[in-house]
Amino acid sequence: MSFFKKKKKDDGIVVLKKPEPKTGGGTNATLDTKAPHVIRSEEMTLFDVSCALNGNAVTASGDRLGFISAYAVRAATGSFLFLSTGERFRRTSDKNASWALAEANVFPALVSLVRECDLAKNNGFRSHTSGLPENFGGEIDVRYESGERISVSNNQSPIITSEVGLRIARFFKEAMEGERVPLPSPDDIVGVRFSEERKNGGFTRAVLTLRSDGSGSVARTARYDDERVYESSREITAEAVAGIRRTVAEKALFARAFLPETESFLGDKKELVFVLRDGGEVRVPGEVMIPDELRGGFFDVELTLTSFS
Repeated sequence: MSFFKKKKKDDGIVVLKKPEPKTGGGTNATLDTKAPHVIRSEEMTLFDVSCALNGNAVTASGDRLGFISAYAVRAATGSFLFLSTGERFRRTSDKNASWALAEANVFPALVSLVRECDLAKNNGFRSHTSGLPENFGGEIDVRYESGERISVSNNQSPIITSEVGLRIARFFKEAMEGERVPLPSPDDIVGVRFSEERKNGGFTRAVLTLRSDGSGSVARTARYDDERVYESSREITAEAVAGIRRTVAEKALFARAFLPETESFLGDKKELVFVLRDGGEVRVPGEVMIPDELRGGFFDVELTLTSFS
Protein backbone atom coordinates (compact mmCIF):
# COMPACT_ATOMS: atom_id res chain seq x y z
CA MET A 1 0.00 0.00 0.00
CA SER A 2 1.32 3.41 -0.99
CA PHE A 3 1.24 6.28 1.47
CA PHE A 4 1.69 8.81 -1.37
CA LYS A 5 -1.16 10.12 -3.48
CA LYS A 6 -0.43 10.62 -7.15
CA LYS A 7 -0.31 14.32 -7.89
CA LYS A 8 -2.81 15.46 -10.49
CA LYS A 9 -1.38 17.00 -13.60
CA ASP A 10 -1.63 20.78 -13.45
CA ASP A 11 -2.96 21.69 -16.89
CA GLY A 12 -3.91 25.18 -15.79
CA ILE A 13 -7.61 24.73 -16.62
CA VAL A 14 -9.94 26.38 -14.09
CA VAL A 15 -13.68 25.67 -14.17
CA LEU A 16 -15.50 28.99 -13.92
CA LYS A 17 -19.03 27.71 -14.31
CA LYS A 18 -20.82 24.43 -14.86
CA PRO A 19 -24.46 23.31 -14.79
CA GLU A 20 -25.96 21.91 -11.64
CA PRO A 21 -26.04 18.10 -11.51
CA LYS A 22 -28.99 16.39 -13.25
CA THR A 23 -30.06 19.57 -15.02
CA GLY A 24 -30.34 19.92 -18.75
CA GLY A 25 -28.59 22.69 -20.64
CA GLY A 26 -26.74 25.40 -18.77
CA THR A 27 -23.34 26.96 -19.26
CA ASN A 28 -19.89 25.41 -19.15
CA ALA A 29 -17.09 27.96 -18.80
CA THR A 30 -13.37 27.38 -18.28
CA LEU A 31 -10.18 29.43 -18.26
CA ASP A 32 -6.73 28.22 -19.25
CA THR A 33 -4.54 30.11 -16.80
CA LYS A 34 -1.42 29.11 -18.75
CA ALA A 35 -2.59 30.78 -21.97
CA PRO A 36 -0.35 33.78 -22.76
CA HIS A 37 -1.79 37.28 -22.92
CA VAL A 38 1.31 38.66 -24.64
CA ILE A 39 2.39 36.87 -27.83
CA ARG A 40 6.09 37.22 -28.52
CA SER A 41 6.31 35.35 -31.83
CA GLU A 42 6.51 37.34 -35.06
CA GLU A 43 5.66 34.28 -37.20
CA MET A 44 1.92 33.67 -37.50
CA THR A 45 0.71 30.57 -39.35
CA LEU A 46 -3.09 30.77 -38.96
CA PHE A 47 -5.68 33.49 -38.34
CA ASP A 48 -9.26 32.37 -37.79
CA VAL A 49 -11.80 34.77 -36.25
CA SER A 50 -15.57 34.59 -36.49
CA CYS A 51 -18.01 36.61 -34.44
CA ALA A 52 -21.42 38.22 -34.29
CA LEU A 53 -21.15 41.98 -33.87
CA ASN A 54 -23.27 44.55 -32.09
CA GLY A 55 -25.66 46.68 -34.11
CA ASN A 56 -23.42 49.75 -34.30
CA ALA A 57 -20.96 48.15 -36.76
CA VAL A 58 -21.36 50.06 -40.05
CA THR A 59 -18.94 49.87 -42.98
CA ALA A 60 -17.56 52.87 -44.86
CA SER A 61 -20.20 52.28 -47.56
CA GLY A 62 -22.97 52.46 -44.95
CA ASP A 63 -23.73 48.73 -44.77
CA ARG A 64 -24.50 47.20 -41.39
CA LEU A 65 -22.02 44.52 -40.35
CA GLY A 66 -23.58 42.02 -37.96
CA PHE A 67 -21.29 39.05 -38.54
CA ILE A 68 -17.73 38.43 -39.70
CA SER A 69 -15.72 35.31 -40.43
CA ALA A 70 -12.10 35.93 -41.46
CA TYR A 71 -9.56 33.20 -42.17
CA ALA A 72 -5.94 33.34 -43.34
CA VAL A 73 -3.37 30.55 -43.63
CA ARG A 74 0.10 30.45 -45.08
CA ALA A 75 0.21 28.97 -48.57
CA ALA A 76 3.10 27.43 -50.48
CA THR A 77 2.93 30.62 -52.53
CA GLY A 78 1.58 33.73 -50.83
CA SER A 79 -1.38 33.70 -48.43
CA PHE A 80 -4.83 32.15 -48.61
CA LEU A 81 -7.61 34.51 -47.45
CA PHE A 82 -11.31 33.99 -46.82
CA LEU A 83 -13.87 36.56 -45.68
CA SER A 84 -17.57 36.13 -45.00
CA THR A 85 -19.76 38.96 -43.73
CA GLY A 86 -23.46 39.33 -43.09
CA GLU A 87 -26.03 41.69 -41.63
CA ARG A 88 -27.04 39.20 -38.94
CA PHE A 89 -25.60 35.66 -38.76
CA ARG A 90 -23.65 33.35 -41.02
CA ARG A 91 -26.66 31.40 -42.27
CA THR A 92 -28.62 34.35 -43.63
CA SER A 93 -29.30 35.07 -47.28
CA ASP A 94 -27.37 38.35 -47.16
CA LYS A 95 -24.09 36.56 -46.45
CA ASN A 96 -21.25 37.74 -48.65
CA ALA A 97 -18.27 35.41 -48.92
CA SER A 98 -15.11 35.58 -50.99
CA TRP A 99 -11.65 34.01 -51.06
CA ALA A 100 -8.29 34.80 -52.61
CA LEU A 101 -4.86 33.20 -53.00
CA ALA A 102 -2.87 36.40 -52.61
CA GLU A 103 0.72 36.72 -53.79
CA ALA A 104 1.64 38.86 -50.77
CA ASN A 105 2.62 37.55 -47.35
CA VAL A 106 -0.04 39.19 -45.19
CA PHE A 107 1.07 37.66 -41.91
CA PRO A 108 3.52 40.31 -40.66
CA ALA A 109 0.68 42.85 -40.95
CA LEU A 110 -1.73 40.40 -39.28
CA VAL A 111 0.70 39.99 -36.35
CA SER A 112 0.57 43.75 -35.85
CA LEU A 113 -3.22 43.83 -36.22
CA VAL A 114 -3.69 41.16 -33.55
CA ARG A 115 -1.52 43.16 -31.13
CA GLU A 116 -3.22 46.45 -31.88
CA CYS A 117 -6.65 44.88 -31.33
CA ASP A 118 -5.40 43.02 -28.23
CA LEU A 119 -7.02 39.75 -29.30
CA ALA A 120 -5.01 37.89 -26.65
CA LYS A 121 -6.50 39.77 -23.70
CA ASN A 122 -9.05 37.00 -22.96
CA ASN A 123 -6.86 34.15 -24.16
CA GLY A 124 -7.83 30.76 -22.73
CA PHE A 125 -11.45 31.63 -21.99
CA ARG A 126 -14.07 29.20 -23.30
CA SER A 127 -17.80 29.27 -22.63
CA HIS A 128 -20.62 27.24 -24.13
CA THR A 129 -24.30 27.72 -23.31
CA SER A 130 -26.64 24.97 -24.51
CA GLY A 131 -29.48 25.86 -26.84
CA LEU A 132 -28.08 29.05 -28.36
CA PRO A 133 -27.84 29.58 -32.14
CA GLU A 134 -24.60 28.94 -34.00
CA ASN A 135 -22.37 32.05 -34.05
CA PHE A 136 -24.49 33.94 -31.55
CA GLY A 137 -21.09 34.71 -30.03
CA GLY A 138 -17.73 34.02 -31.60
CA GLU A 139 -14.39 32.21 -31.75
CA ILE A 140 -10.74 33.21 -32.07
CA ASP A 141 -8.01 30.78 -33.16
CA VAL A 142 -4.65 32.38 -33.96
CA ARG A 143 -1.53 30.20 -34.17
CA TYR A 144 2.18 30.94 -34.32
CA GLU A 145 5.34 29.16 -35.43
CA SER A 146 6.58 29.20 -31.83
CA GLY A 147 3.63 27.11 -30.64
CA GLU A 148 1.97 30.11 -29.02
CA ARG A 149 -1.76 30.26 -29.63
CA ILE A 150 -4.73 32.53 -28.99
CA SER A 151 -7.89 30.53 -28.36
CA VAL A 152 -11.13 32.14 -27.19
CA SER A 153 -14.75 31.08 -27.64
CA ASN A 154 -18.12 32.13 -26.30
CA ASN A 155 -21.40 31.26 -28.01
CA GLN A 156 -23.41 33.57 -25.74
CA SER A 157 -22.11 37.01 -26.67
CA PRO A 158 -19.64 38.75 -29.04
CA ILE A 159 -15.98 38.34 -28.14
CA ILE A 160 -14.67 41.25 -30.21
CA THR A 161 -15.95 44.80 -30.47
CA SER A 162 -17.66 46.23 -33.53
CA GLU A 163 -14.60 48.43 -34.13
CA VAL A 164 -12.30 45.38 -34.19
CA GLY A 165 -14.69 43.53 -36.51
CA LEU A 166 -14.68 46.44 -38.93
CA ARG A 167 -10.88 46.65 -38.84
CA ILE A 168 -10.53 42.94 -39.60
CA ALA A 169 -13.06 43.14 -42.45
CA ARG A 170 -11.29 46.16 -43.95
CA PHE A 171 -7.88 44.45 -43.68
CA PHE A 172 -9.08 41.34 -45.52
CA LYS A 173 -10.93 43.25 -48.24
CA GLU A 174 -7.85 45.36 -48.98
CA ALA A 175 -5.56 42.31 -48.97
CA MET A 176 -7.84 40.53 -51.45
CA GLU A 177 -7.62 43.48 -53.84
CA GLY A 178 -3.89 42.87 -54.35
CA GLU A 179 -2.17 40.60 -56.86
CA ARG A 180 -3.35 36.99 -56.83
CA VAL A 181 -1.49 33.75 -57.55
CA PRO A 182 -2.53 32.68 -61.07
CA LEU A 183 -4.73 29.58 -61.05
CA PRO A 184 -5.99 27.50 -63.99
CA SER A 185 -9.50 28.09 -65.27
CA PRO A 186 -12.08 25.41 -64.35
CA ASP A 187 -13.08 25.56 -68.05
CA ASP A 188 -9.74 23.90 -68.89
CA ILE A 189 -10.59 20.70 -66.99
CA VAL A 190 -10.71 17.69 -69.35
CA GLY A 191 -10.68 14.94 -66.73
CA VAL A 192 -10.74 14.22 -62.99
CA ARG A 193 -9.27 11.35 -60.97
CA PHE A 194 -10.42 10.54 -57.45
CA SER A 195 -8.64 8.13 -55.09
CA GLU A 196 -9.30 7.07 -51.52
CA GLU A 197 -6.96 4.72 -49.65
CA ARG A 198 -8.66 3.50 -46.49
CA LYS A 199 -6.94 2.53 -43.28
CA ASN A 200 -8.46 -0.98 -43.42
CA GLY A 201 -6.77 -1.68 -46.77
CA GLY A 202 -9.80 -0.89 -48.91
CA PHE A 203 -9.85 1.70 -51.66
CA THR A 204 -12.04 3.59 -54.10
CA ARG A 205 -10.85 5.01 -57.40
CA ALA A 206 -12.86 6.88 -60.01
CA VAL A 207 -11.79 8.41 -63.32
CA LEU A 208 -13.92 11.00 -65.11
CA THR A 209 -13.24 11.50 -68.81
CA LEU A 210 -14.94 14.47 -70.46
CA ARG A 211 -16.25 14.74 -74.02
CA SER A 212 -16.30 17.75 -76.30
CA ASP A 213 -20.07 18.20 -75.76
CA GLY A 214 -19.53 18.78 -72.03
CA SER A 215 -20.73 15.38 -70.85
CA GLY A 216 -18.50 12.56 -69.65
CA SER A 217 -18.17 9.03 -68.33
CA VAL A 218 -16.88 7.69 -65.02
CA ALA A 219 -15.06 4.38 -64.50
CA ARG A 220 -14.98 3.25 -60.86
CA THR A 221 -13.16 0.48 -58.97
CA ALA A 222 -13.46 -0.27 -55.26
CA ARG A 223 -12.56 -2.80 -52.60
CA TYR A 224 -14.19 -2.92 -49.18
CA ASP A 225 -13.86 -5.52 -46.40
CA ASP A 226 -12.93 -8.50 -48.61
CA GLU A 227 -10.50 -9.12 -51.46
CA ARG A 228 -13.07 -8.69 -54.20
CA VAL A 229 -12.63 -5.68 -56.47
CA TYR A 230 -15.84 -4.13 -57.78
CA GLU A 231 -15.90 -2.35 -61.14
CA SER A 232 -18.62 -0.15 -62.60
CA SER A 233 -19.15 2.77 -64.96
CA ARG A 234 -21.77 5.36 -65.73
CA GLU A 235 -22.48 8.43 -67.79
CA ILE A 236 -22.20 11.99 -66.42
CA THR A 237 -24.41 14.72 -67.86
CA ALA A 238 -23.09 18.05 -69.07
CA GLU A 239 -25.07 19.67 -66.25
CA ALA A 240 -23.24 17.57 -63.65
CA VAL A 241 -19.89 18.47 -65.24
CA ALA A 242 -20.84 22.16 -65.13
CA GLY A 243 -21.59 21.68 -61.43
CA ILE A 244 -18.07 20.34 -60.88
CA ARG A 245 -16.60 23.40 -62.59
CA ARG A 246 -18.72 25.73 -60.41
CA THR A 247 -17.60 23.90 -57.27
CA VAL A 248 -13.95 24.21 -58.29
CA ALA A 249 -14.37 27.96 -58.71
CA GLU A 250 -16.58 28.72 -55.71
CA LYS A 251 -14.98 26.37 -53.17
CA ALA A 252 -11.32 27.18 -53.99
CA LEU A 253 -10.40 23.64 -55.02
CA PHE A 254 -7.42 24.68 -57.16
CA ALA A 255 -6.18 26.94 -54.34
CA ARG A 256 -6.24 23.94 -51.98
CA ALA A 257 -3.26 22.56 -53.88
CA PHE A 258 -1.17 25.35 -52.24
CA LEU A 259 -2.38 24.86 -48.65
CA PRO A 260 -0.80 22.88 -45.79
CA GLU A 261 -2.06 19.31 -45.57
CA THR A 262 -3.54 17.83 -42.41
CA GLU A 263 -4.32 14.25 -41.42
CA SER A 264 -7.78 12.72 -41.64
CA PHE A 265 -9.17 11.77 -38.23
CA LEU A 266 -10.20 8.43 -39.80
CA GLY A 267 -6.70 7.75 -41.06
CA ASP A 268 -7.92 7.54 -44.67
CA LYS A 269 -6.20 9.43 -47.49
CA LYS A 270 -8.15 11.09 -50.29
CA GLU A 271 -7.05 12.99 -53.36
CA LEU A 272 -8.51 14.66 -56.44
CA VAL A 273 -6.38 15.21 -59.55
CA PHE A 274 -7.72 17.59 -62.18
CA VAL A 275 -6.36 17.00 -65.69
CA LEU A 276 -6.09 20.19 -67.76
CA ARG A 277 -6.37 20.87 -71.48
CA ASP A 278 -2.66 21.69 -71.80
CA GLY A 279 -1.65 18.36 -70.26
CA GLY A 280 -0.97 19.77 -66.81
CA GLU A 281 -2.49 18.46 -63.59
CA VAL A 282 -3.63 19.99 -60.31
CA ARG A 283 -3.37 17.67 -57.29
CA VAL A 284 -5.83 18.48 -54.49
CA PRO A 285 -5.41 16.67 -51.14
CA GLY A 286 -8.53 15.66 -49.24
CA GLU A 287 -7.49 17.30 -45.97
CA VAL A 288 -5.95 20.76 -45.92
CA MET A 289 -6.14 23.81 -43.66
CA ILE A 290 -9.19 25.58 -45.04
CA PRO A 291 -12.21 27.33 -43.47
CA ASP A 292 -15.29 25.23 -42.77
CA GLU A 293 -17.34 27.24 -45.27
CA LEU A 294 -15.21 25.85 -48.13
CA ARG A 295 -14.51 22.38 -46.78
CA GLY A 296 -17.49 20.68 -48.45
CA GLY A 297 -16.32 21.42 -51.99
CA PHE A 298 -14.04 18.40 -52.11
CA PHE A 299 -16.84 16.09 -50.97
CA ASP A 300 -19.23 17.51 -53.58
CA VAL A 301 -16.89 16.48 -56.41
CA GLU A 302 -16.12 13.16 -54.73
CA LEU A 303 -19.82 12.37 -54.48
CA THR A 304 -20.42 13.21 -58.13
CA LEU A 305 -17.66 10.79 -59.17
CA THR A 306 -18.43 7.94 -56.79
CA SER A 307 -22.22 7.96 -56.42
CA PHE A 308 -24.04 5.50 -58.67
CA SER A 309 -27.58 5.83 -57.29
